[in-house]
Amino acid sequence: MKKISLLALAALMMSACCCKDKTVTVNVTNESDLVRKSENVELCLGKLQAALKAGEDAQFVVYNPEGEEIPSQIVSDCKDAKKLLFQVDLDANASAVYSIQVGTPQTYPTQAQTTFMPRRKDDISWENDRSIFRMYGPALATDKTEPLISGGLDIWVKRTPKLVSQQWYQDEFDGKSSYHHDNGEGLDFYSVGKTLGAGGVAPFIDGKLYLVGNNFHTYTILENGPIRTKFRLDYAAYDVAGNPISESRIITLDAGSHLNKVVVLYDNKEDMCVAAGFPFRGFAEKAKTKVDKRGIADCQDIVFNKEAGWIAYGEPNHPENGIIFLGSIMPCGACDMLIAENHVLNCGKAIAGKPFVYYSGGAWSKGGFENIQAWSQYMADYAAKLKQPIKVCTSYCDHQEVACEKESTCEKAPKAACESPCEKTCNK
Repeated sequence: MKKISLLALAALMMSACCCKDKTVTVNVTNESDLVRKSENVELCLGKLQAALKAGEDAQFVVYNPEGEEIPSQIVSDCKDAKKLLFQVDLDANASAVYSIQVGTPQTYPTQAQTTFMPRRKDDISWENDRSIFRMYGPALATDKTEPLISGGLDIWVKRTPKLVSQQWYQDEFDGKSSYHHDNGEGLDFYSVGKTLGAGGVAPFIDGKLYLVGNNFHTYTILENGPIRTKFRLDYAAYDVAGNPISESRIITLDAGSHLNKVVVLYDNKEDMCVAAGFPFRGFAEKAKTKVDKRGIADCQDIVFNKEAGWIAYGEPNHPENGIIFLGSIMPCGACDMLIAENHVLNCGKAIAGKPFVYYSGGAWSKGGFENIQAWSQYMADYAAKLKQPIKVCTSYCDHQEVACEKESTCEKAPKAACESPCEKTCNK
């Protein structure tokens, strides 16, 4: 590994003069049999600043193995520790060397973005190059014509990598077209109502699903492109089995991903079961079974792996618009998976005083996924990648240090209160 790294570094030095000044090289290794596309690399900014003798206001430029500049973004973790984020593509069982220098980065096209929409009854809308999502705000709850209280996740589907949601909204406002009809780029034809929608979450206690009792009342956009968008939604307390519980959701969507990372902060005093899910639209059977014995394993539109924590679901085929595929992942495995409360549910445990982390999202039959088999393979691969992240090693041109980081999604002993049992962070 060291020999390969030095050879690649030498090539970089000759082609891009990366070590003319101080340079940090980053060796990324994919030790799995899966191809990794748009894989995130996050490096602690404090370490880069120290290595490159850069000030707190310094900017950085990232170069790929060919010496070409690639998009990067400064982001923060839950403790406000700054990181440098960029994305890499790796073949199975392959390595590549990237380099970082102090400099002024180019202005990159935005691939992930969140927008608050007061003109559309306080929607919060977010989008990347794959999908569009939204959740409902306070104005919709008190709307005089069509009020709706729902903490469910809405999904809009598209077949273009362009960010189009804001134009769709504007065309709707101007009366030019409706985003409920396919305009050649995609549309909104998913129905949320008073459900979990496309992978929302709710406490699930003694067989009862406690949907959030209000729309979000405050929002904070934390990151907004070009690679990652991240925001927080806060919900007022609602009844859960006789106890008032409030919650906040921190939602992250990265370029290239069909799934959101959702960190839910409950103020529960005791551990409780929660479930991410989607409304169940009907039963397409794998085989004839008695009605009272129908279960999740009998439905041909549901594929799941409880141990790996993922579930994939295909909505009924719309004759004009096709199929919306939905999925969720419990990164440390699911407590249960079932059809209950008119939902397809993926269950996990929210530990009192700890964030609850899961992933959810969707795709479209006219946007790259032909059938449930293709979508379930995506979900299986995504879950496997969470359990086996790429290995990231940084070294410096003067060879003072080699620091390797391999983060686990299933840490048993979190180091700080803001960390999830299934998440690790770097210290500032």
